[in-house]
Amino acid sequence: MPPPLLLLLLLLLLGPLRAVAPGGLAGPEDPVQLDFSTEQPARKVSPAFLSFTIDASLATDPRFLTFLGSPKLRTLARGLSPAYLRFGGTKTDFLIFDPKKEPSFEERSYWQSQLNHDICKSGFIPSDVEKRLQLEWPSQEQLLLREQYFKRFKNSTYSRSSVDILYTFANCSGLDLIFGLNALLRTADLQWDSSNARLLLDYCSSRRYNISWELGNEPNSFQKKAGIFIDGLQLGEDFVKLHKLLGTSAFKNAKLYGPDIGQPRGKTVKMLSNFLEAGGEVIDSVTWHHYYLNGRTATKEDFLNPDVLDTFISPVQKIFQVVEMTRPHKKVWLGETSSAFGGGAPLLSNTFAAGFMIIGSLSYSSNWWAPLY
Repeated sequence: MPPPLLLLLLLLLLGPLRAVAPGGLAGPEDPVQLDFSTEQPARKVSPAFLSFTIDASLATDPRFLTFLGSPKLRTLARGLSPAYLRFGGTKTDFLIFDPKKEPSFEERSYWQSQLNHDICKSGFIPSDVEKRLQLEWPSQEQLLLREQYFKRFKNSTYSRSSVDILYTFANCSGLDLIFGLNALLRTADLQWDSSNARLLLDYCSSRRYNISWELGNEPNSFQKKAGIFIDGLQLGEDFVKLHKLLGTSAFKNAKLYGPDIGQPRGKTVKMLSNFLEAGGEVIDSVTWHHYYLNGRTATKEDFLNPDVLDTFISPVQKIFQVVEMTRPHKKVWLGETSSAFGGGAPLLSNTFAAGFMIIGSLSYSSNWWAPLY
């Protein structure tokens, strides 16, 4: 018996499927018999094909990273392994590592509560700390949504403890961590300033962490988010610089992914092409992002509209066209996706209605073996 997710994919994607109803077309309440075959797979994908992201905005106030110490959350995440856990999103480019920063009270309470050296077995959040964070989270969520809505982002710092909590969550859940580095740290001549990345790499090396890396999130929108324009050639050079930095550290064999661009249209296509020419050689996979709708204006009818569901096809084809023209045979990953951008569509993105978009993304991505998370 195939696993439930596999069975669902087989039913919806792989076929052959045919509805059989005696006497012609079935009415709305008539029983329908489905005949399908699972004897021969139409295609095979990586065990980590379906992966996921923890939005970097969680570290805007590092106290809330303590949620990742929940044994219940780890158990649920472990059920999704093997998979990649990407720590990224818009806030990636507004987070700065401060190795001298002291952990928050909540983080200290979490570490002090551990019973033995095997944190994967003994880890838990003190109940009073967990309850307080749960009470305060709705206010924090509104703050993050306002920041997203007005596109006014502020830099935040995170500590060694924050990195430890994130890595421990990934490691105890059987997930491979991909960490997004800040690409908006720039010198006066707009070269990428790698000094903060070096501090983080040095710390992670000292802890013997096994991490893959990204640099920046949707660089095509840097002008809107931060008033800084970085072209594709410069971004490619930045990735080459990061690759050299990794090569001189304990992460010389680490994977590097990018550029995590948005929808491939207009100037974004040119940015991707120039990026691949300048830096495509040093990345292990090309990453891009897709959202079907604007979360502020999306309706239930949009979520169920076949024309909306089909909007995924054209950008996939465009991405592969650009990649084949510049870096033939380079792997392509759908690095970030969901039903609607801007925090999702209220009362829709977290409901069954969004499932059709997820199934569509899974189906089309599997055609090109493009992992998504």
